[in-house]
Amino acid sequence: MNTSFANLDWSLIRAFLAVAETGSLSAAARALGTSQPTLGRQVKAMEAQLGAELFHRRPRASI
Repeated sequence: MNTSFANLDWSLIRAFLAVAETGSLSAAARALGTSQPTLGRQVKAMEAQLGAELFHRRPRASI
């Protein structure tokens, strides 16, 4: 890991926890009252700081 957890911005941790608890960026964005693109950027920023992928991303299923 490139950095310790102590150096992470709390907004990034909050974004990560919301996605982990709700299971999706969209649901987490609704819960936090923010937009999905903003939340996605926050998760990517946290991943960059930690040097690790935090979530397995997959495209939506098409019917």
